[in-house]
Order: sequence, then structure tokens, then C-alpha cells
Amino acid sequence: MNNMTTILSANRQYERMTMKKKINNGLYFKKLTYIIAIILLFYIPAKAFSMQNTDTQSANFQYKKGLGAINGKYYYTAVQHFQKAIIIRHDFSNAWAHMGVALYKLGYPSLGIVCLETALKYNHKIIWAANLLKKYKLSKKR
Repeated sequence: MNNMTTILSANRQYERMTMKKKINNGLYFKKLTYIIAIILLFYIPAKAFSMQNTDTQSANFQYKKGLGAINGKYYYTAVQHFQKAIIIRHDFSNAWAHMGVALYKLGYPSLGIVCLETALKYNHKIIWAANLLKKYKLSKKR
């Protein structure tokens, strides 16, 4: 048994020495680099490599950010997002209407009314905006 343990320990020492040589030569690091490169090529979508991020530039994205800001009662931020959406797509009637609501709640009723009128100019089927416009025109806040 004594001979067998010395052979096993000698084998382990040889494996450790060859492993150290391989690591020192950089073989494992080169293989690891190739594996990482292959993973990156196949698993990262092509959209991540594009220079333009179209999601943050879209009118719908800005509109949804504005709706979230209105729900959180951050009306000034909401107006900023609706303005960005309108700059991207000038006939975005829902953005005009919600910007009118946010401006009215910020204390700018005249601007809110103008925005609601513009929204109805682009889409006369927005019933809630038409009802709010009537309400805002009749209010004393104006």
C-alpha cells in the first residue's frame, strides 16, 4: 500500500506542475477568452451593438414616461416627456391632451386649454379630452 500512495502522490505532484505550466503559458486564459467571445457573439442581441437606442427616442416611450409621471403627480416632469413625444411626432393627440391636463394641474389653465384644443384638432374622437376642455373653460381658475 505504501508504494501505491507514493505513486498517487507523485502523480498528483506531476499534475499540479503541468497545470501550473499550462496556466503560466496562458493556454487556459486563451481558451477562456475564446469561450467568452463566442458567448458574447451568440447570446447578446444585435440591438445591443447598435449605436442608436431607438426605444428612448420613440414618441410612445416618452408618452408612457409622461403617463407614469402624471400618475405619480410629477406634473412638470410629465410635461417634459409629453413635449419630447410631441417633438418626435407632432400630431400625437394623446400626448397633447395629457400635456394639457398636466399644465392645468400645474396652474397654467390657459396653456392646458390650448393643448386640449390642439389634441382635439388632431383627433376629435377623444371624448374625455372634450369633456375636460368644457370643464376647464367653465372653471374660475382660468
